[in-house]
Amino acid sequence: MNSLERTVEILEHNRVLFRRYLTHFSIDQLNTIPAGFNNNIFWNIAHCLVTLQRLVYHYSGLPMGIPEKWMQQYNKGTAPQNPVTDADVQELLALFDSTYLQLCEDLKKGKFKDYQVYTTSTKMKLKNVEDALTFSLFHEGIHVGSVLALAKKV
Repeated sequence: MNSLERTVEILEHNRVLFRRYLTHFSIDQLNTIPAGFNNNIFWNIAHCLVTLQRLVYHYSGLPMGIPEKWMQQYNKGTAPQNPVTDADVQELLALFDSTYLQLCEDLKKGKFKDYQVYTTSTKMKLKNVEDALTFSLFHEGIHVGSVLALAKKV
């Protein structure tokens, strides 16, 4: 297994972790913003989906596999605006599946030929899709930590 395959495998592991929260926590728990926090469990998980799509697909010049409304609601710099519903949870679960499968297929087909260099808010320069995927592990690790902290409060 090469390093790119391992990175994708770890991304899938993160999806399994996120899926547990989405399926085992109540809609109220997923929506709760505890004192001292500025977002909730659902926002953190949806934000990871959006960020991966933006870093991998947008900067590769390829169409993203998520509706625009998800970009608007869960992109960098956003915060929860309205409570999410069970339908939103089901949509997020479906998007996790479809975007992961599409990513695997697109990597196998070699679709990520071009990449617009992007410097993250932590000053990491992403030069190609491999950088974007590796950085996504770091980014998602931060949000896994947030979800764990939030889960103790809800």
